[in-house]
Amino acid sequence: MIGRQSIFWSNLAPFPIIFFLLALCALLIPSSNLVASTTGGAVFIISIEGPISPASDDYLKTSLERAEKERARVLIIKLNTPGGLLTSMQSMVQRLLESRVPVVVYVSPSGGSAMSAGVFITLAGHVAAMSPGTTIGAAHPVSGGGQDIGGDMREKVENFAVSLLKAIAEQRGRDVKWAEQAVRESVAITDREALERKVIDLVASDLERLLKELNGRTVSVRGVPTTFSEMESAERIVVEMSFKQRIVNILADPNIAILLGMGALLGIAIELYHPGAFLPGIVGVICLILSLVAAQVLPINYGGLALFGLGIIFFVIELMMPAFGVWGAAGLISIVLGSIYLVDTDLVWGVGVFDVNMMMVGGVALLVALCLVALATVMAKAVRRQVMTGREGLLNQVGEVAVDFSLTGGGDVARGKVNIAGELWAAEFLGEQAFPRVGDRVKITAVREGLRLTVELV
Repeated sequence: MIGRQSIFWSNLAPFPIIFFLLALCALLIPSSNLVASTTGGAVFIISIEGPISPASDDYLKTSLERAEKERARVLIIKLNTPGGLLTSMQSMVQRLLESRVPVVVYVSPSGGSAMSAGVFITLAGHVAAMSPGTTIGAAHPVSGGGQDIGGDMREKVENFAVSLLKAIAEQRGRDVKWAEQAVRESVAITDREALERKVIDLVASDLERLLKELNGRTVSVRGVPTTFSEMESAERIVVEMSFKQRIVNILADPNIAILLGMGALLGIAIELYHPGAFLPGIVGVICLILSLVAAQVLPINYGGLALFGLGIIFFVIELMMPAFGVWGAAGLISIVLGSIYLVDTDLVWGVGVFDVNMMMVGGVALLVALCLVALATVMAKAVRRQVMTGREGLLNQVGEVAVDFSLTGGGDVARGKVNIAGELWAAEFLGEQAFPRVGDRVKITAVREGLRLTVELV
């Protein structure tokens, strides 16, 4: 029987290897078949408003992944931005240029603009469109505070921005001369001027008009000609920012990012000057990670992983060095923030069953918080509780006289024995009144050398 089993398993042994090779071949198959069909699929719509930040980049990334996975017909980006971070803009441009789904960048609503970093994003779309009454331009790079960049760095950054925008314009067949002017001279133009100079492809008053104007237009998606058709009748899916992206978008605000950085510096400095304060150092480390994510030094998911790991470290410290729940509370905050930053499966998988239920995260966090409060309360009571052992534990205890107190050896101190909690102790009585007799109740006032008690009548 054993021989047959071994033969059976030996026959099955090659199958895992064959399965692995087939899976590897499937991964190596060219993915050109993922290009969105022009006659099928939905129209995906996202809105990017405000400064370009790591949250905007992550929003575009997850939206493109979902659009590719669901074979979307087109992804429309409704853009209204005053500019933003160079690193985030550059990452978003790379995603647009490498997208397998046609992307339409639509500057809207009327009165909106695509300034600075928004120019790069608009020109990087397969189709660039604007709403009447919008503007585009002023792409000259500046420092984080809005001031001009000085010295040699100004020329370097300016030349880089010019070369990048010219490369984008050349690839998309748009006005290269204006692209250079937008960077070097901060030129800004209206929607009509942009259309006349072929900076954009069309002007549309609303989304319905935009979809109608797209019909019959052909674009090149990674070298493959793609023609739009039947756009008005296509299903429309509006993709909102996830909870994580909204949080990161708030923290990425330059003012908040600066405050986080200053909080990190102050908290860590206080901890270094006054070791053992705990709280300033904890706040400083958490603010440091958040500020690094806000400045895009750390990717969002890496920041979440760092916060999650930091939370585990804080919990371990709480177990090894209890501090009335301070470390535990810090660990709880870190893990909750880490779960928000680290896990965002709704757009990655595109399947609702894999979504992170924030109610569950909040419920678990609340339960852990209540446990920490209960633990801290028990610890506080234990610290305030009277010592019940050793010399200190005997003080103020009440017992009964077991042997009459009397003067012995010619001294002036009466001695006898008392019963304390079932134990017989030698005791002294210093009072001048009648000496305690058997059955009298006495209280311990001191413990002398040799564990001799001093008592007084109760």
